[in-house]
Parts: sequence; structure tokens; C-alpha cells
Amino acid sequence: MSPKPDNDVYRVIIDGYCLADAPKAQVVKKLQRLFGKPEQKILEMFDGQPTVIKKSLPKSKAYQYLRTITNAGAACHIDKLKNVDPEETTQLPVHVERNSFIQSLDPLGKIKKRIQQRNDFSEVMRQEIMEMDQVRKKSDVIIITLFIFLFLMFLAAVIFIFLA
Repeated sequence: MSPKPDNDVYRVIIDGYCLADAPKAQVVKKLQRLFGKPEQKILEMFDGQPTVIKKSLPKSKAYQYLRTITNAGAACHIDKLKNVDPEETTQLPVHVERNSFIQSLDPLGKIKKRIQQRNDFSEVMRQEIMEMDQVRKKSDVIIITLFIFLFLMFLAAVIFIFLA
């Protein structure tokens, strides 16, 4: 008898935060290079809620994604979906499942309010990162302009010395 084929599939989920020793700006840059997505899309993954990155992956591929994302500095895990035909997989995004679960546990909305406060904090942090990036870009332009000015002054001095 031949062994039964493994129909188990996995999905890769970013947990919504960075690992303790990883600066968020660096993690965002690394994931931006890995996924080829704009910075805005990557920042949306760090709102404190899990985000499904890939689904219907074989075990080896799922663990490969897990290692790569964890090495980039993002908290990540995988979920096993048993005996599922990958073409038939129709999983809801994790944050939708989580929100409906929270609503069933917390009819008064205290948990939802705390999540909204965390999301608001994440939005403020995202804005601050974008502002810091703009300031850095402006300072880079100023430094380059000063370098060009000094180079032109040096060139003018050399020409003046040789012509005098």
C-alpha cells in the first residue's frame, strides 16, 4: 500500500506586532522588500491584529515563510488546516473571525473599545514614522545641496588659483 498523501495545508499569519528586539522601522523596511508592497500596506499589518499573509500552503513552504518573517523581526505563526483541498479553501481573514468572537464575548464593547484605542495609537505611531521619514528626506536634500555648494566653491578656488 502506498502512503496516504498529505492534504494538510497551512496559512501564515503576522500577529500584528514586532518582536521585542526588532525596531519597527527596520522590520517594515525588510517586509517591504520581501513582499514588494508599499510601506502603507506593511504598516497596516502592525495594527495589533493578526493578518493572514498566505493560505493553502504545504507544511515546508509555510515554515519557510514563518522563518523568513520571524527573521525580519515580525511576530508570526502558522495555522494548520486539516485535510482540505487547497482549491476549496475559503477561510475568513483572521481579524474578521477575531472581531466576531470578541462581539460574542463582550456585548458591552469594552474589548472593542480597547482594540480601537490600540488601533488609534498605531495610527498615531504610523503618522509619526511617516513625518520622521519626511524630515530625514529633507535633511538628506540639505546635506547633498551643501556638499554640491562646497564642491563648487572648491572648484572655483582651484580655477582661480590656476588662472592667477
